[in-house]
Amino acid sequence: MLRELDEIYIPTNERQLRRIQRRGDELDRIVRNWSGAVIDLLPRGLPLNADETLLLSLFLAQQRRLNMLMDSGIPDTSLLGVVKRSLLFEAPAPDQETQRAVHRIVSTRLDSDIDRTATFFCTDHGLAPEADPALDWRVAIRFMAQSIYSRVSNIDPKKIATHPRRFELAIVAR
Repeated sequence: MLRELDEIYIPTNERQLRRIQRRGDELDRIVRNWSGAVIDLLPRGLPLNADETLLLSLFLAQQRRLNMLMDSGIPDTSLLGVVKRSLLFEAPAPDQETQRAVHRIVSTRLDSDIDRTATFFCTDHGLAPEADPALDWRVAIRFMAQSIYSRVSNIDPKKIATHPRRFELAIVAR
C-alpha cells in the first residue's frame, strides 16, 4: 500500500494518493468546522484578540483530530455495532495505515497553521517566538483549548448550540 522512504510515505498508485488527499481534506474540514462551532459558543466578552481566537480554534481542531484518530482504532462493541458487522450493512473500515497517513497530513497542516499564527502574533507584539512569555502564552491557550474540549467533546456538533453544557464554557473560558 504505502512505501516508506526516509520517513516519507509514498503511495504506490495515483488512485490511492487522491483518495488519501480527499480524506485528508474532508477530515480537515470536519475538525475545523467543529472547532468553529465551539468558538461561536464562547462568550463575546472574552479578552481574546483575533489571533488568540484563531490559535484557540486550531488547538481545538488538533485535539478533535487526535481524539478521532484514537476512536477510529476502537471497534464498536455495542449491540448495534455487532449487528452491523455481522450483517455487513456497514462498509469495511479503512485500513489503519491509510487512516494514519490521512491524520498525519491533517496534523501537519494544523501544526503549520498553529506555528504560523503564533509567529505572526509574536512578531506583531515584538516578542521572539521562542521566548518564555511567548511559550507560556501558547501553553495557556492550549490548556484553555483542552479544558473546553473536555466539556464538549462528546456532544454532537449539530446540537452543541442547544446543549446545557455550553454554559460551562463561559466559566472555563474566563
